[in-house]
Amino acid sequence: MTAVGPTTEKPTATSLALVGGSVWDGRAGASAPGSVLVKDGLIAEGGAMGAVAEGASSSPQVVDVTSCTIVPGLIEGHAHLAFNAGLDWREVFDGDSQQGMLLRMAGAAQRMLAAGITTVRDLGAPTPLATGLRDAIAGGQLAGPDLLVAGAPITTTAGHCYFIGGEADGELGVRVAVRERVKAGVDWIKVMASGGNMTPGSNVYAAQYTVAEISAVVEEAHRLGRRVAAHCHGVEGIKVAVAASVDTLEHCSFQSPEGADKDDEVIAEIAARGIAVSPTIPVSMERQRGTERWERRAALTSALFEAGCDVLMSTDCGIPRVPHESLAGGMRVLADLTGLSPVETLKLATSTPARLLALDDRGVIEPGKRADLLVVDGDPTEDLTALERVRHVVSDGVLAGS
Repeated sequence: MTAVGPTTEKPTATSLALVGGSVWDGRAGASAPGSVLVKDGLIAEGGAMGAVAEGASSSPQVVDVTSCTIVPGLIEGHAHLAFNAGLDWREVFDGDSQQGMLLRMAGAAQRMLAAGITTVRDLGAPTPLATGLRDAIAGGQLAGPDLLVAGAPITTTAGHCYFIGGEADGELGVRVAVRERVKAGVDWIKVMASGGNMTPGSNVYAAQYTVAEISAVVEEAHRLGRRVAAHCHGVEGIKVAVAASVDTLEHCSFQSPEGADKDDEVIAEIAARGIAVSPTIPVSMERQRGTERWERRAALTSALFEAGCDVLMSTDCGIPRVPHESLAGGMRVLADLTGLSPVETLKLATSTPARLLALDDRGVIEPGKRADLLVVDGDPTEDLTALERVRHVVSDGVLAGS
């Protein structure tokens, strides 16, 4: 299905100067006074004002960002644009027409961009809607973040999120499922290694596939130039996904009937294999502060960092009580859970996911990189709440709303 709406040309990225504020480049330990010059969709100069003054003077668009900080555009590592973030999510999902769902997805994407989220990895939506929305945004028909899409997750018959349309069984079945998604143009392959809390009847604590089956997913995906994200909550599902050497572990929450407790041996294996962890820390976890569940999640998440695992920021936005635009709130929760500094937390939503998701053209502010930028009131390297005070967003060199 193609995107609805009139065909328009993508806004032309020409020259833009953000001047008079401070800059955090995605790597440094703090922000510093500076400005950023953008030309033809790329960062031309970034840093001290002296370095960009000449370019700014000839720029057709100069934006004064005094008292603000310029940071790389944020990257959301795990989203569901097809879900509405409400308690009635399943009724809405099942009752939507394709056109209605696509419009909802487009609205969610636009809210994310307005919040400074310039790249989104969508890990579960009907395949033609996900690819159609991605292409419509890339082509300038709609405003939104750059989307990396997996389409319908590969799951067992009646498995987690079977209702999205991705059921496949056995080694041959999952190989065919990978090929079908690559044919449809997805960017990532998503596989459900365990059951999930949002699918009654699936088993959160057990593995849905064997090591051989998920290894077949990984082998086929890698052969075709795609990488694999594995949904896994229960310890057995995590072990299977790790043994199959998937590329990212989604949630990785070590759930059991007794709660969620870390397994140091498995965590060490995750680190040794270089598998990235996308822990999906939602803003809604704030309501659990001080509870046993909070303490267990804090111990688990901290253990991932202590073991040297690669971790990227993600929220699972779209599920109940997790608005699509709430990445900044999730970052505050992650910092509270782990004791990470604001700068360390900021890296998890900028330069770190750019590296782990092979997005080499973004995530930092330096010449030649894609001009995805967020301007906020205040300094998020000292206070993460500044990320929720958005002044301007630049996406692919274009000032949002211009």
